[in-house]
Amino acid sequence: MLRAALASVALCAWPARAWVFDAVVRAETQAQAYQVRGPAGAPVLSMRRITQTLSLHAVDRPSSARGVTYTARVRLRIDSDFGSACDPTTDRCLDELNQSRVAEFAPLFARRSLDLPFAYVDATGVWRGRIDLRFGRQLVIDALGFLLFDGGRARLNLGSVLALEVYGGAETRSGFPLSSGRYERDGITRLDRTGWDASLVPTVQDRAAAGVIGVAVETLGDGPLHTRATWRRVVSGDGIAEEKAGLSADLTLSERVRFFGDAVYSIPQRLLATLSVGGEWIGVRGHSVGIELARYRPTFDLTSIWASFWVDPTDDARVRGEVPLGRGWRVSGAVFGRRYALSELAPSPNSAVLPDLYAVGASLGLSSPRVKNQGTFRVQGEGGALGARAGADVMLRVWLRPRIRWDVGLSAWWVTDALRPERDVVSFGFVTGALVRLGRIADIGVNLEDDVNRLVGHRMRAMAVLDLQVPF
Repeated sequence: MLRAALASVALCAWPARAWVFDAVVRAETQAQAYQVRGPAGAPVLSMRRITQTLSLHAVDRPSSARGVTYTARVRLRIDSDFGSACDPTTDRCLDELNQSRVAEFAPLFARRSLDLPFAYVDATGVWRGRIDLRFGRQLVIDALGFLLFDGGRARLNLGSVLALEVYGGAETRSGFPLSSGRYERDGITRLDRTGWDASLVPTVQDRAAAGVIGVAVETLGDGPLHTRATWRRVVSGDGIAEEKAGLSADLTLSERVRFFGDAVYSIPQRLLATLSVGGEWIGVRGHSVGIELARYRPTFDLTSIWASFWVDPTDDARVRGEVPLGRGWRVSGAVFGRRYALSELAPSPNSAVLPDLYAVGASLGLSSPRVKNQGTFRVQGEGGALGARAGADVMLRVWLRPRIRWDVGLSAWWVTDALRPERDVVSFGFVTGALVRLGRIADIGVNLEDDVNRLVGHRMRAMAVLDLQVPF
C-alpha cells in the first residue's frame, strides 16, 4: 500500500504539458423584406430573405513562449429567399431554374446559396518564431485589392525588421460550390452552365478555375516607416486574368505629421492603374488638416473585352479638415476637384478625341462620436460638366436605457444628369430602428427603411438581426 501511495504521488507530480484553448462561436441571423424592380420593367417585386452566418474562432496556445500557436477561423453563410419573386400584374417572375421561359430566366438570382467566406488554420511561431503558416480559404488585402483563394501562405520573418510572404492556390470564383465570387474582378460573369442551352444568356460564361501566385515583402516593427511591396498573377485556361505589382507606404514623422501613398501597375496593360499620395497634420487640440491626390484608371479581367478600353478614368485632388468643438462634438469639411480624363480613351476610327471634363464639390459635417449617444449631420454638393448633385442627411443613435438604443435617420438629395435630363430627380429617405442588448451574448436589432422618388416610387425594406456570441 505504501509503494502504491508513493507511485500515485509521483505520477501526480510528474510535469505535464499545459495547453490554453480559447474559442468564440458567433451566429448572426438577418431577416429582410425588401422591394426591387423586376425583369422586363416589372414595377415592383416583394422579396423576403433569411441570411444565417455562423463563425468560429479558436486559439490553441502552447505552454512555452517559443511554442507554436494554432488558430482556426471559419465562417459559413447561408442565404434563402422565400418571397414571391413575381409581378402580380404581368405574371413575370424571377426564375433561376426554368430555362424554358427565357424572358423570366434570371441566372444571377438564387433562392438558396451556401457560401464559405473564409476557413483557414494558422500556425504562428514555427521554427523558433521565424515562420508563420496558413492553410485554407483566406483573404488577402493590400494595395492590389481583395483576393480570396484556396491554398497556402508562408511568411518568413527576418528578425523584427522585414517579412517575406509567398502564397498560392486556386482563386475562389463563382460557379463553384461554397463560393459566391464576391471578390472577382469586373468584366466577366461566370456560372455553372451545365445543361444550359448554348443560346441562353450568352453573356454569362461557364465557370473556369484559375490559379493564383503572389509574393510580398513587408517591413515590420514600430518604426516610423511601414511599406509593403507585392506582386500577384491570376491565370486561367483563357489566359492571364490579372498580373499586377503594387507598393504601399506609410511614414509617421511624429505624433502630428504623417504621409502615405500607394501605387498599382498592371503589367500586361503597361498601365499605372492607381496612384494616391497624401499627408496629414494633427494639432495639439485635435485639429487636423489633410490633402490627397489620386489617379484612378479602371481595370477589368484581362480575358474580358472590357479590358480593351477604360471607363471613367479620373484624377482627384482633395483637401479636408477637422476641428473639435468641445464635449465630443467635431466639425469636418472637405473640398475637392475631379478631372475626367476622357482624352486618354482610345477613340474609334470615325470619332474625335474626347475633351476632358471637370467637376468640383464640397462637404461639411457635424458629428459627436461619443460612446453613449451619437449624432451626425452632413451636407454635400458637387457640380460639373456631367451634372450636379446636392443633399443632406442626419443620423441619431440614442441609448434610451442601458440596454436599449433608438436609431433614426433622414436624407434628401437632388440630382441632375446632363447626359440624360429625364433622370433628374429629388429623393427622400427615412430609416428608424432599435437595438436591444440581451446581456453580453446577444443583440437584437430591427430597422425600417423607406426611400422615395418619382422614378422608382417607394422602396421599402424591413430588417431584423439576431447576433449571438458565446465564448468558451
